[in-house]
Amino acid sequence: MFYQCLVKQAKMIGDVYSYAFYKLEVKDRTIDELRKKLEAKTDNQEWIETVLSDFIGRGYLKSDKDFAINFAEMAFNSAKGSQFILFKLKEKGIHESCVNEAIDYVINRDEICEFTILNNRLSNMTLDSYSSDKLYSTLMKYGFKSSDVREVIKSHPIASTLPSKMQIKADKADIVKEIEKLARKLKGKTAIKRELKQKLIDISNFDEEIEKLEKDGSIDFYENCQLRLDKKRFDLSNSKEKSKAYSYLYSYGFSSDEIKETL
Repeated sequence: MFYQCLVKQAKMIGDVYSYAFYKLEVKDRTIDELRKKLEAKTDNQEWIETVLSDFIGRGYLKSDKDFAINFAEMAFNSAKGSQFILFKLKEKGIHESCVNEAIDYVINRDEICEFTILNNRLSNMTLDSYSSDKLYSTLMKYGFKSSDVREVIKSHPIASTLPSKMQIKADKADIVKEIEKLARKLKGKTAIKRELKQKLIDISNFDEEIEKLEKDGSIDFYENCQLRLDKKRFDLSNSKEKSKAYSYLYSYGFSSDEIKETL
């Protein structure tokens, strides 16, 4: 019976060894990643630590330091920044201090300049489909410092001229449709003009378009002012309430004439 128990135990720990080999054959893993895989296989912590220790000793499993150095080398060679390396290795269960040591070691050993890597990456990109916002977020995704990203974009002859996503949208906007849309939300001329300006829409012919819309009856700001007031319950017989009503309508961009007429 004792012998059978030993055989059974040996087989079980052998299965743990085989499972660990299989997981490492699929892809290289950190100690923490392999430990979690083994914990899903068995709850015997002694076996898990035995396998991990044995694998590290035999060189099948890298120490956290060696794994981090190897990962940093590959990342820099793939034009990735140190922030990418730090994020990915922390995800894999390697302590931040160990990651930073590995990054510093590789940078000093190979005389790596992240700004140069970033500049080369940008130089090899086709920027036709990029807005300035999209380009910035893309370069940040590769793990470079925000200050470096801004600087390299600023110094690039094409990247520095890319419009923002808001500007692209503004250039495509139909000012008449935008005015009508905001008017339907019961906003006055001043508020509409301010909002269009914030959206970077060209308002050079704003007054002309407003005049046309009012003349053909598409928009009636006096009516809209009344509809806006109807959304609140002010006691207009009370001077303080009336003053509040005036301020309320003024905040929505209606003119003094429109407000006085409504009140």
